[in-house]
Amino acid sequence: MIRNTTQAMNPFKNNSGFTIIEVLVAALIVTAGLLAYLLASGNVVGQNAQSKKKTLAVTLAQDQIESIKNSALTVSLAGANGLDSPTESAGVWTENVGGEVVDATGTTGTANAIYTRTWSITTDALEVFYTVSATVVWDGSKSITLDTLISE
Repeated sequence: MIRNTTQAMNPFKNNSGFTIIEVLVAALIVTAGLLAYLLASGNVVGQNAQSKKKTLAVTLAQDQIESIKNSALTVSLAGANGLDSPTESAGVWTENVGGEVVDATGTTGTANAIYTRTWSITTDALEVFYTVSATVVWDGSKSITLDTLISE
């Protein structure tokens, strides 16, 4: 019986396994998947941050409207009609031009103050209803405006 000695002498012949091309294609597919995941998760993180800022802006606008509603319980809003961001002190409304720059807690003058809050109070012809409008601007161009009616 004659044996094939060439097969015994060449250990690389008829070995099973992956070729270098298969390994490179697999690495490319895994890399593409990881890159897509990282891009998607980065976008989600950015959207969450913007959502948080918008939620805080809505809260700041609501706080200002509630403050004006509370003032309307004891002081007439007629003196605030048409003023830019009016504030009340001892029954007298004064203009606060440009509103105020506040942080996430509504505090003015802090290093974290990134929101500009303005508001206005306008009346109808009969001075029965007052429209209170509060606007909060952040990141230079993003803004939210809330409106409500108050009856006196």
